[in-house]
Amino acid sequence: MTVSNDNYYNPDEALHELMMQKTVVNVAVDIQMLLRILVDKEVITREEVSKYREEVRNSPKYRPVIEDIQRQQAGFQKAKDNPEEYLRSLFKAKMNGDIK
Repeated sequence: MTVSNDNYYNPDEALHELMMQKTVVNVAVDIQMLLRILVDKEVITREEVSKYREEVRNSPKYRPVIEDIQRQQAGFQKAKDNPEEYLRSLFKAKMNGDIK
């Protein structure tokens, strides 16, 4: 992970972004560590972990967020694949007042 281009010009924002990235990585490490302990101690199986992971992903609390991320990823991939169309869309949205 790196600092986004916009934040190179603002050290406070860059430091905040790096802190957030570090927090995300630390949480991922902690979760993986806990899952390994539970599986190694045979408290839960890998299959059960996968089953519960899917249940949580599909819960009303997380499903909308996951779908929004996927939607945004698809949109940015489309923009990357066709930058001219993306710029046209941005310009049109700007002219219509849809974005500032």
